[in-house]
Amino acid sequence: MDEKTNGDPLNGDSSTKLARELGLGAAMSIGIGTMICAGIFVLPGIAAAKAGPVVVLSFGLCGFVAVLIALCMSELSTGMPLAGGGYLFIVRAFGPMLGSVMGWCLWLSLIFASAFYMIGFGYYIADVLPISHVWLALGMTGLLTGLNFIGAKEAGGTQNVIVAGLLIALIVFFVRAIFDVDMDKVQPLIPPEIGISGFLVVTPVLFVTFMGFAEIAAVSEEIKNPDRNLPLAVVGSVIIVTVVYCAVEFCVVGLLRYDDPAMATETVLMELARVLMGKTGYTIILCGGILATVSSANASIMAASRISFAMGRDRLMPDWFNQIHRRFRTPYRSIVVTGGLTMVLLVLLGSHLELIAEAGAFLSLLLYAFISLACMVMRHAKLEWYKPSFKTPLYPVVPIIGLLGCIFVMSLTSRPTVMIGLGIVIATLIWYVLFLRKHTNLVGASDQLLKEKVIKPLVVKAEAYAAARRDAFPVIMLPLANPATHGALLKVGIALAKARQARLSLAHVVGVPVQTPLEAGRQAFEKTRREQETLLDSATRQVAEQGIRARANALVAHDVPSALLNIADLEQPELILLGWRGDVRGKNVTGVVKAANRSVLVLKDNGLDGVKRILVPVGRGPHAKLGLKLAGQLAEQWGAQITAMTVQVGQGHAQAKSDFDHESLDLFENLAGDYVRHALRETGVTADVSVVINTDIAQAIIDTAQEHDLVIIGASEEWAVRQWLFGSLPDRVANGAEASVLMVRSGV
Repeated sequence: MDEKTNGDPLNGDSSTKLARELGLGAAMSIGIGTMICAGIFVLPGIAAAKAGPVVVLSFGLCGFVAVLIALCMSELSTGMPLAGGGYLFIVRAFGPMLGSVMGWCLWLSLIFASAFYMIGFGYYIADVLPISHVWLALGMTGLLTGLNFIGAKEAGGTQNVIVAGLLIALIVFFVRAIFDVDMDKVQPLIPPEIGISGFLVVTPVLFVTFMGFAEIAAVSEEIKNPDRNLPLAVVGSVIIVTVVYCAVEFCVVGLLRYDDPAMATETVLMELARVLMGKTGYTIILCGGILATVSSANASIMAASRISFAMGRDRLMPDWFNQIHRRFRTPYRSIVVTGGLTMVLLVLLGSHLELIAEAGAFLSLLLYAFISLACMVMRHAKLEWYKPSFKTPLYPVVPIIGLLGCIFVMSLTSRPTVMIGLGIVIATLIWYVLFLRKHTNLVGASDQLLKEKVIKPLVVKAEAYAAARRDAFPVIMLPLANPATHGALLKVGIALAKARQARLSLAHVVGVPVQTPLEAGRQAFEKTRREQETLLDSATRQVAEQGIRARANALVAHDVPSALLNIADLEQPELILLGWRGDVRGKNVTGVVKAANRSVLVLKDNGLDGVKRILVPVGRGPHAKLGLKLAGQLAEQWGAQITAMTVQVGQGHAQAKSDFDHESLDLFENLAGDYVRHALRETGVTADVSVVINTDIAQAIIDTAQEHDLVIIGASEEWAVRQWLFGSLPDRVANGAEASVLMVRSGV
């Protein structure tokens, strides 16, 4: 069973949020565990063989740029401590288009990184067991995906243990190795036969090892006390790992010459430990490497799943991703897809370690460049809801240098990697334009700056933006009262919610006599709710199964129509869908219809299973237009055909007495048909056109409805009976027609 979630205070479309379960240690371990792996256990030998001893400075340069970005990200994280991390910062700063592109880049960069870490894991295990490193990587990826499926708390706790183990292994290696470093082997710093080109080549590859701090921001919605723990975890993990990188890499180039054939291997650290400490040292680094690669992939899968979850929440990924597991409370579909794509990448590029590392680094650098810009945009936009507890020091020098550093490292990337990165960006742009643009109402802070061109009015704009995010999805209100009608109401409501990208407001008013205190009514209702599934609970469950956002409201009241109108004032629905069992002029229906200043639909259910043909009588006015639009939306969801008919009062061809009478009736029918076709073009609905001439409007509709499953009637001032929708005509149609009847009153 699934439940929808949101987790964004600016988007009030659900009440379900992710629990904050990760402390400072767990959060920092996510960053350290991810960054430690590739920098120390997989890449030092390969990078040193290509660059020489200057590779230590390559690590230092990457760490310097990462610290600058970490400072910017800390400000953004404390201002927006929500699931999504870098994606969230970009979409709030620059709007949905760049947010979509950068979200996909961040998600895919973490998947590339996960594959890279798992390949490292495979190489380490393959040094002991004669099994393909790709098969080993695939097996461990599946296990880690299952671990994250269980929950963030379990993943974070496991991460703490892993990080502690690998740090102990590295400390043991460093303490033993530093005394055997031969300074002659680190000379010259830049070998003449390699030149500065080696430094430039390896720097983009090494940057993949500095992606861990972004993953802390990606799970910020699950971190306890984010105002304090986020900056400490993000900046602290980068500084700690940079020092460890440079120290251990210095030992590597000081123990083995860069041009030694044994240097250019994925397991050089393990071999050096064997030389220094024998089998014990080999075992320590072997275990450390396994723990490090596993921790890195574990954190990457965990964070990548949160990115796709957050994008699904903002409708920049299919809404299918935006699901929380009922038992484990994790975005389980995002986790499974992330793990699955990592395994696909392992199969396709499992033997291309450096290409995978560089591709992941390029995508992350692109994101980090925009994060530097986002820090400046959000600082200048001065949005009311953006109040970071941590401010980037030396502003704006830090974000500007961070931006230039990212651009510099990206400029060093190899051509195949650039082609992969640009291909992903272009494909994402096309995806956004074709499928996402019309489904999102997100507004970026940069859009407001561009439109206003001055800072002072942005406070007002920010309030409008926050309100728009709370109501990002239109609302359809479904009052539920009768078990006999709620099934049909839900069927129509769910179809309209899908077609209109709307949220359902499920309302149940418990009416009690005036003599009964409301508190007594509330206690009785709560007792019933504890003992059995109520109508509201059943409806909420059915809506969740269909993947529709919903909010349930239960109210105990003496006056049912007044209570429903109170809920409508709170929810501000664009449609109210009511059920109708008897006379449409009943107290509850009439009370809502007369007082509601919005569109109201009244459904008389005569069976809605398998709706294939919908009949829409067309007249003049907004009611008829709304009826046509609703018919088009329902037909699209149910795969039904629409017949748009008009009833003209008069005698038909059977009563014609001359050719002139027949010609007049033909002209009359053509003019009426032209009116219906014009209405269809105006509303964008495709339908068959039918013109009926009859002295009895209701009977004409009833007769035509015999071949249809649903009749949608919109009131029309053109028809003879004034305000016919809630008079005798709808009663006659609904009572006489075998099909269900949906009556429409536009609030326009």
